Amino acid sequence: MALTGARYVGTFQGHTIELVRNNWVKTLKLLIDGREVAGTTCHLPRRITLTGTLDHDGRRLEVVARSVPRYLLWATGTIEVDGEALPVTKTR
Repeated sequence: MALTGARYVGTFQGHTIELVRNNWVKTLKLLIDGREVAGTTCHLPRRITLTGTLDHDGRRLEVVARSVPRYLLWATGTIEVDGEALPVTKTR
């Protein structure tokens, strides 16, 4: 992730799912369609898992986002929907 943070964005059948790290205010958030569904503080890079629920066509799908430390101050993010990895694009 960049020094100031990063945003991982993916789409699932018309829904936007984001994992957003802000290093200035030390937060990590999971957003589904622009609405925060899970979040935590993260003062140092560490393995963090956030979970949420996506309502799609009358079904509730589990969304799992992970932030995994890679180097001293950097981490990478992944997102899964019902156990399937979602292709994400890193921005910022």
